[in-house]
Amino acid sequence: MHRLRHATYDDISAVLAVLNSAVAWLHQRGSDQWGGIPWHADELLPDLHTGSLYLAETVDRIPIATMSLNDTPDEDFWTPDDDPHAALYLRHLAVDRRAAGHGIGAWMLHQATRRAADDRKNWLRLDAWKTNARLHTYYLDHGFEHVRTVDVSGRNSGALFQRPTAVRPAVTVTPARTEASPPLRIHGADQRKQD
Repeated sequence: MHRLRHATYDDISAVLAVLNSAVAWLHQRGSDQWGGIPWHADELLPDLHTGSLYLAETVDRIPIATMSLNDTPDEDFWTPDDDPHAALYLRHLAVDRRAAGHGIGAWMLHQATRRAADDRKNWLRLDAWKTNARLHTYYLDHGFEHVRTVDVSGRNSGALFQRPTAVRPAVTVTPARTEASPPLRIHGADQRKQD
């Protein structure tokens, strides 16, 4: 079973490693998402200070995913007509590429939706990179609806998605360990490359 918790200052290196594994993977696939530029600690500090930065770990305490989740809408994207305070906003969701293919992204979306419901929010919302059609399909396949795409000068994100919290998420999340599957183990975690 995985554990999701608030990240601390001691977790910054682990969070950066997860984010930067995603940056490298996206860049290798020819995606322009996040510009192929590694994340830096100062970009994470605002979310760390507000308690909205999360880290997911395996039972062996190996970092496998990260996200930011808070109730602050990006005013470039969400308007007063959207009732922006009726949602939690998911940002910077990334799964360590060595842990990919185990349903961790779906599990993270489930956790974020549950937290939004616990906060009595109607929606879990996010803005996605406009050119990443595969990511858009992923969100649609996981119970999100496309609200609209917004073009803001200097911003490459702007494909807006939301998922209701009042109904059970459309995703069936399987446990990390079953009789047929061993626990997720990530080899070489102590040799994590950081850019």
